[in-house]
Amino acid sequence: MGSIYHSARLDVPADVAWDYLDRFTRAEVIPFSAAIAGRREGEHRVVTMPGGHEIWERNVTVDPVHRRTSYTITGLNGAEHHHAELRIDVGPDDAVTLVWVTDYLPHELADQRAAGYAALFDELVAAVNAHRQAAGPSDHEGFYPEEG
Repeated sequence: MGSIYHSARLDVPADVAWDYLDRFTRAEVIPFSAAIAGRREGEHRVVTMPGGHEIWERNVTVDPVHRRTSYTITGLNGAEHHHAELRIDVGPDDAVTLVWVTDYLPHELADQRAAGYAALFDELVAAVNAHRQAAGPSDHEGFYPEEG
């Protein structure tokens, strides 16, 4: 499977970075300049592009314990398979890193889309670094993995 990997050290604490990603899964924040609107419909984040085209991103995992979210977009631009993961890692030196991994089939799509994802990742990093966490609980009941 072709994969696109991106990671960057962040300037905000892990909890602030996770707050942004959690809000992203609910379409409360839209980091990408190419998107003009977003909303949540059940398990999906629906992103509206210029011209009205909608991209339905299905949340697969929203895991606040591990600060990880994953999603899939069925048939994205002809892809047989698309799956992406966003996570916040904290290193032994307390450095906070944002990681984004996107898998594609056919494999060639990863190479063809790598440059576009690099630009999107830069926008995402800037948005997370600019985020100021607001008070209030997450509403992702049912997405959390079983604790135990």
